[in-house]
Amino acid sequence: MHAGTGILAVVGSVCMTLALVLAWGLAGVRSSRFVKSCIPNPQYLLKAHLDFLMMTELLFVFFLVFEQLRLTPPMAIVAAMSVGSIGNPSGFLALAFKPDLPQKPATPFGALMVLSFTATTVGYGGAAWYVAQAVIHSY
Repeated sequence: MHAGTGILAVVGSVCMTLALVLAWGLAGVRSSRFVKSCIPNPQYLLKAHLDFLMMTELLFVFFLVFEQLRLTPPMAIVAAMSVGSIGNPSGFLALAFKPDLPQKPATPFGALMVLSFTATTVGYGGAAWYVAQAVIHSY
């Protein structure tokens, strides 16, 4: 296992753990007035939960593909995938607790989300093209 691919597995494990914690939060919203009062927008909590699950799947798939093909992805791709995989769902989580956060790109929260979305796009897009290029050159 290479260091870069190992990082993907670790970040995938963190995303899975966070998704499980949020699943308990979703159960709490349905069964506890206290939890419901702490989370004014449970729809964003659900979006965060689902996004963490999706990021878990993507990270583990790319980990396995890189390992199977014996590829060492550039650390820039690994870092972008990791930052985006934590950042995107965290934006939904922030909105679950504070739905009135200004989301325009010129605001601090909006700027963070733009950076996170960009990292996700660069990371996963870069990983996909890195794999495709390796496969094409293997023939």
